[in-house]
Amino acid sequence: MLLKSPNKELGITRKARIMLQLLDKENPTDIFSGLSAAQLQDLRDFLEAQTMHLSGLREDGHLTLTDIKSRMEPVPNYYYKQDCREPLEACLNETCLASNPICFSNKMKMQIQVVLSILESYLDITASTAN
Repeated sequence: MLLKSPNKELGITRKARIMLQLLDKENPTDIFSGLSAAQLQDLRDFLEAQTMHLSGLREDGHLTLTDIKSRMEPVPNYYYKQDCREPLEACLNETCLASNPICFSNKMKMQIQVVLSILESYLDITASTAN
């Protein structure tokens, strides 16, 4: 049986702590500093899921993953700016995580910033309705 590496996923406790940090309006760079490339990918995926969930609670419509990703820099644009030696498909499929974790981490941080900018409006509404 294969066991997952402990640094690949954030875990539910860490994800909950991150959501609380976002509600407390902490600096996003403090939230993801020190995370591995795989953890950044997990964080991006988690924040995308939270954004889609919270958008579904509003009357003005539900965001899809396509809606969120359409606001991000297109992967080929990012790829060509990096002058990467990996094939473009590796960047598109996110399989370059192991071979180029620094570049992959930078891409994840940029994408997380986009998701956070979308998520911010939903967190403000959620926080104000909770009080």
